[in-house]
Amino acid sequence: MKGLKITALILTTVLCASAFTACKNEKKPVSSGINVISSQSQGGAGVNGENKATIDPNAASNNYVFKYNGVDIVVNSPMNAILGSLGNNYSYFEAASCAGQGISKFYTFNGGSFVVSTNPVGNEDSIAMITINDDSVSTAEGIFIGNTVEQLKAAYGEPKENDGTTYTYEKGSSVLVFLVDDSGKITNIIYNAKV
Repeated sequence: MKGLKITALILTTVLCASAFTACKNEKKPVSSGINVISSQSQGGAGVNGENKATIDPNAASNNYVFKYNGVDIVVNSPMNAILGSLGNNYSYFEAASCAGQGISKFYTFNGGSFVVSTNPVGNEDSIAMITINDDSVSTAEGIFIGNTVEQLKAAYGEPKENDGTTYTYEKGSSVLVFLVDDSGKITNIIYNAKV
């Protein structure tokens, strides 16, 4: 089990690092007096048809919910509203956001069991992704790392997409992804904002 946790932490680190590496090759835009919050996100169309970032006011009722210590953690909702309720036992990392202006933040809880990442949206930090890395926590529906595909389907039904190693479910403006190994067991769980 320790090997799975280490593999999951490495995968999370690689995903975070690759997100920031993509930023380095981007040219800085010439200021036009327009404050672009995001060029990619789950929101509706913005100026000239591009997507704009939003915080879903009904996130907890319309999306998949991850619960930790009695607190609902939901993509497209403000992190600032729940951070104090999650306690102080987390590590923190931040870097310039590729999705828009400001800082993306990464909160690692429960000794690496899960990571919550945020992107700036206006004056808020919107939860963009929740990554579960080990079996010490589960989804609100009771699915955790190590469960089988059969258990997954019993809890969630048939996925929207399935390639044999990735099972994807959508609800509201959230996407719930389960990564599965060759033996049919879940290795990672990712809550993501729908783009």
